[in-house]
Amino acid sequence: MPELFEAMRPLPATAARYREQGWWRDTTVLDDLRDAAAQAPGQRAVINWRAEKDRAVTLTFGELAAQVSRFAAALDELGVRPGEVVAFQLPDWWEAAVLTLACWRAGAVTMPLSSRFGRREAERMLASTGAVLLVTTDRHPGPDHVEALAEIAGGLPALRHRAVIGDASATGALDFGACLRDTPARATPRGTGLGPDEAATVLFTSGTTGGATAVVHSLNTLYPGVRRPLPIPPPLPGQPFPVLTPLSHGVGLRNGVLRPLVHRETALYCDAWDAGRWLDLFGTYRTGSPLAPPAMLEALATEQSRRPRNPPAWEAVATMAASPSPELVGLLCRTLSGHVVNALGSTESGGSIATRLTDPPERAARSVGHPMPGIELRREPATGPDQASPVELRSASTCLGTFDRDSGRLLWRAADTDGWFPTGDLMRPDGEGGLAYAGRAADRISGTTQLMIPVLDVEAELRAHPAVADAVLVGYPAEHGDLPCAVVVPAGERAPGLAELRTWLAGRGMTDWYWPTRVETVPRFPRNELGKVRKNVLRAWLTGARPLPATDDDPTRA
Repeated sequence: MPELFEAMRPLPATAARYREQGWWRDTTVLDDLRDAAAQAPGQRAVINWRAEKDRAVTLTFGELAAQVSRFAAALDELGVRPGEVVAFQLPDWWEAAVLTLACWRAGAVTMPLSSRFGRREAERMLASTGAVLLVTTDRHPGPDHVEALAEIAGGLPALRHRAVIGDASATGALDFGACLRDTPARATPRGTGLGPDEAATVLFTSGTTGGATAVVHSLNTLYPGVRRPLPIPPPLPGQPFPVLTPLSHGVGLRNGVLRPLVHRETALYCDAWDAGRWLDLFGTYRTGSPLAPPAMLEALATEQSRRPRNPPAWEAVATMAASPSPELVGLLCRTLSGHVVNALGSTESGGSIATRLTDPPERAARSVGHPMPGIELRREPATGPDQASPVELRSASTCLGTFDRDSGRLLWRAADTDGWFPTGDLMRPDGEGGLAYAGRAADRISGTTQLMIPVLDVEAELRAHPAVADAVLVGYPAEHGDLPCAVVVPAGERAPGLAELRTWLAGRGMTDWYWPTRVETVPRFPRNELGKVRKNVLRAWLTGARPLPATDDDPTRA
């Protein structure tokens, strides 16, 4: 794996260009930590709500720096060396943030794993990266998961240590407190820490349309996503920044770990997703505006409608979506803020395109707006002025490269394409000078006409049916192309049939070859940690390749 990371180094000309533009730098977030601890040691860096303790744990910049030094020295004593991978599967606890910074201080590469990754996924990720240390807890998702990880450890020759927060003795692991958190202060590790252009972290794509891909970022490719202005007003002095996305996700990593140090702000995160708890935290700490996926914002708005709290008067809230529905935009405007901004990004490039505060809020439901500062976009030629086509992106925040999760095979690196990354997104002009999202290339359904079915449009009309709570359109193979299947979550006990849905679409004026040729009913959709529907799982289920998981946490899912 160190050889693969080394092969992803940016070209000198690329590094020079982005440094000249101010997007990259010679220093790193470790320097920001040192400066914050020296200049504002008593200022809050992290507020971490712990559900089990029913209270918040706070770290100042001085305390954060001391813990990072302690953890880094302990990693050194465990034999973790520069370029090696340290994996951790933890809730949104301050320990995860400290461990991230400590790994970089020791020169190691971090690999945060979502708590929703089961045994099968974790084994593949640990094997492909050659991780030498795995840190986890017996609390999330539970002791059974720790036992499962212990069982696979024997087949992972590179994995030298496992450390557990909780009962470590049950599986013969190291006690996290004894070897990391509660160790006495020691000398800092050898070396000077991770360089700005070296591989720093391995993240994984959501895998909602295809297989999960490993994405490698440096501290310099992570930095622009924090330096770049937010699509919403930044928090006022003293206002914590609410980090609703998990720290194992790219957005959570940037906003929960890097942002406090770069901007000398306070990050607020909670270790268990609960909309009511978050609304209470918004009011208690008078936080800045939330930036979150639609499913999270919808849960917040619904809870606020059910039992109103007293959140700050936010100028705007931001969705992280292709395009939220008009109904959701209206709900957010009624309950959380009078304005909604929509921002689109990816694991590979961070935030890249967004609507503006000067736009009317309803634009968020029909557009993804304009490229953010420092983002270059280009579309492949379309067949017509309003037709969707694939988009490529180039920016200082684009990753160093990607590799296959299972085999470790290099898939893409910036040095081979002059930095242009194929996003897999389909976009078309929005008629207002920006772009509208039309779907993922992997979700395209050609039908028997070989013309692309507008998946998002069909899904929106299906969801408008009174007997449909939610619906997605998924392609399944046929003799002359993919055919569209409507997978429906019923709104009540009665599930609508195929003829009823086709009649409904006809009445809404929708072209007949867009209509589904098959309908299947499920009690709920398999989703990832951000609430995105895992269409790859549904597609495999429709073709009979695998059963539908009973829950989102089913460890057998891909």
